[in-house]
Amino acid sequence: MIPPRTPTNGIANGTSNDLPGSNVSIRFSQIPRALDIPVSGGDSEEAVEVDLEDLMDDPTELCTLLENENVSKANWMTIALAYAKQKKMELAINIINRGMGALRSSKSEDRLSMLSCLCWMLLWQCRAAPRLRPGRIL
Repeated sequence: MIPPRTPTNGIANGTSNDLPGSNVSIRFSQIPRALDIPVSGGDSEEAVEVDLEDLMDDPTELCTLLENENVSKANWMTIALAYAKQKKMELAINIINRGMGALRSSKSEDRLSMLSCLCWMLLWQCRAAPRLRPGRIL
């Protein structure tokens, strides 16, 4: 007699995006090592390269560059996900919020995808929050 198989729904704790039997995560595999931000400077097209592996602790200057150059939502999201990859979730959330403000006049699909990215980041942040009030004894 064959025992009944228990249905599974991914791997515990939301690690269903990881490769089975491996410690390699594929969650942020689409994030490049560097990103070229197009800069309009007169007649010539130039680009500023942003290293996504060595990110600044204060992304204010980077966000100002993105706002001034009116970059696409893909650039905003790629940079925010690079911060999330390095476990700097507060900074990633701030970048998405500034990107949503900068793209206020663009298509609603762009803002919707950034809003869903923001929701994912906030849920990920909630997952890391302590389950009990500080100071509570079991």
